[in-house]
Amino acid sequence: MRHAILATTLALFALIQAHAEEPGTDKPYADYYKQLGPVKAADPENALRIAMCLQPADKSDTLPADLALEIRDGDRRIPVPLDAARCFELPANAEWVEHKAVLHKNTSMKLRADVNISGRLPTSTTPTYAQLMASVPTYQRVVASQGLLARAFMPSAKGLKIDFEPGAAQSLIVHAPDGDQHYATDAKGSIRVPYDPALAAARVELSAMPTDVGPDA
Repeated sequence: MRHAILATTLALFALIQAHAEEPGTDKPYADYYKQLGPVKAADPENALRIAMCLQPADKSDTLPADLALEIRDGDRRIPVPLDAARCFELPANAEWVEHKAVLHKNTSMKLRADVNISGRLPTSTTPTYAQLMASVPTYQRVVASQGLLARAFMPSAKGLKIDFEPGAAQSLIVHAPDGDQHYATDAKGSIRVPYDPALAAARVELSAMPTDVGPDA
């Protein structure tokens, strides 16, 4: 489960969602870069995964099996990968703005896009606290990089939500300087850990690899 942080009210991506909903037209990449540029500047290490997940605007429709997106930069065609949930990440590329590139979709179906914000998964079950929690301060910087109106609508993140495969209880231990902190999954298979920058160097033990992590608003 991805962490959808108030997608319908995220002012940061209001423009992106509006363009994603218009049928059958190429959209200037520059329109997207207005939001993606500041986000990338606030997240140089790619701690966040900010994905747009496509759905038919009409709930009675079904997305085409061959749905595809690509950046058209002059004669170049750069595919934009879609995952199994039909979500995609759009890179922040200033050159595409200079070249007046467009985002093209191969269908005239009217679509909508929900914005999902999540963190990058740890690469082992023993990350440092800073590695595991990286998406939280990054998200805070992204919020701070936006205008006053966007900041008013974007929720703050107080910690990290960690999801595991359902069916088995999981645990997390933070080896803090003043004593171990123990956390366990709730009824939904999630662990919530409050953010404390003072614990950056602490070692963390996860009982299993998570399926998803992300800022907990």
